[in-house]
Amino acid sequence: MKGLGKGWLVGPVAIVGALLLIGVACDGWHGGGSDPSKETPAFGVTEVRLEDFGFAPANIVIDAGTTVTWTNYDSVDHTVTSDEGDVLDSERFGEDGTFRHTFDTPGEYYYHCEPHSNMHGLVTVLPYP
Repeated sequence: MKGLGKGWLVGPVAIVGALLLIGVACDGWHGGGSDPSKETPAFGVTEVRLEDFGFAPANIVIDAGTTVTWTNYDSVDHTVTSDEGDVLDSERFGEDGTFRHTFDTPGEYYYHCEPHSNMHGLVTVLPYP
């Protein structure tokens, strides 16, 4: 091909590399995230891990009066924030940090991580046994 020098590929490769770096730097692009609708509910689980930019497990079922603890195993800050209302409203907490909440009222509590839009979870609270 006439007019293309030896370095014609450098520009497109540099652009693709820059776009990949931007993607890595964007909070919402980390890890696979978590989606409670794609998980089988885990009954009786009271410990949720925040790791690889997801909640694990992301779909738990507990009895009313139960306390759930979220522990951050990632090296960046996360939150546990209600999708609606303010039942779950943690501050950002870093690696090895925890957030606890006691669920007294039956219902479904959907939540997410404020800075990482691909992290979602669900706590289903059953009436007192």
